Amino acid sequence: MVRNDARSEVRDLQKRSEALADEDAAAAGKFRRLHETTTVAVRLLKDDADAVTMMAAAQGVPVSSLLRAWILAGLRQESGDTVGATLTDLERGLRQLRKALG
Repeated sequence: MVRNDARSEVRDLQKRSEALADEDAAAAGKFRRLHETTTVAVRLLKDDADAVTMMAAAQGVPVSSLLRAWILAGLRQESGDTVGATLTDLERGLRQLRKALG
């Protein structure tokens, strides 16, 4: 009976997801960040800062977004939380879901 329970859970998740997708964003209330953030100042050589600014402009993103992506990628790499490890976890979860659904 695990299969029926898993299917039921998936159907419930789909219903909730569809209801959320249909919800009016303005009616949902004011936007709130899920996590607290802070500003970090970093000193760079002017030439390096100019290079980062040009790279961000070429990619069509703000400088802060580019720097944030680099910092977070470095943190993930240092902690061993790589894309490969994440994909392995996702594949494992998908196999378990398929097995549960039959």
